[in-house]
Amino acid sequence: MLKRIAVLLLLLLATVYFIVAITMFDKPKTPVICEGLVVSVEDSLHTGFLKKNDIVQILTKKKCNPTGKKMEDVDLQMIENALAEHPYINKALCYKTPGGKVCIRVEQKYAVIHVLADNGEDYYIDRSGEIMSHSAYCVSLPVATGTITKKYATQYLAGLGRQIVTDPFWNNQIQQVMVKTDGKVELVPRVGEHIIMLGKPVNVKEKLDRMKIFYTEGLNKVGWNKYSAINLEYDNQVICKKKK
Repeated sequence: MLKRIAVLLLLLLATVYFIVAITMFDKPKTPVICEGLVVSVEDSLHTGFLKKNDIVQILTKKKCNPTGKKMEDVDLQMIENALAEHPYINKALCYKTPGGKVCIRVEQKYAVIHVLADNGEDYYIDRSGEIMSHSAYCVSLPVATGTITKKYATQYLAGLGRQIVTDPFWNNQIQQVMVKTDGKVELVPRVGEHIIMLGKPVNVKEKLDRMKIFYTEGLNKVGWNKYSAINLEYDNQVICKKKK
């Protein structure tokens, strides 16, 4: 009799456990909600075109800001595509975190020169030679002025800008690039009262390397304000014009 009662109790407990287990397992999970964005903008100190708030505004305008949405409904590919359409963004990478955040890493386009042409056009050239529209942010770059068409800018000024901004010495020294009507270029340095006459902007690296040697071995000895113009147009030559 006792054995029979014990068996019945075990069966009852097993039945209760089974019912409770099914109820627990079948209970729908609370969906994870996106609590916000973690945005990283690469080269933000150098390029200065985009800030974190700009990324949020872009996504909000494109109606793909994930904040407040279920994480399972967040489409990372849609976010990446929306950001990649922006003229200042090279590419974007997005991923989700277990804590309910969406992380976005943005790589900006890298501008190398700011063009202020005589015809009124105002734009930037990136390192790949593409034209970027004018930005609301102030970026410290060499400014190119004078007779500049967009074809000339992409063909010549992109390469010149790369040589300047990627070399710490020239990036600190050159503040303006003046393009003459014949397509020749003159550089205005920050230090010294001379103009650097580059000629046609071809073989730029060789010309600037020659000028750097002249700076260190010539002007450091005779003084940086002795000449009004230094001509690098001709191969293997540095022709100086004394100040009057």
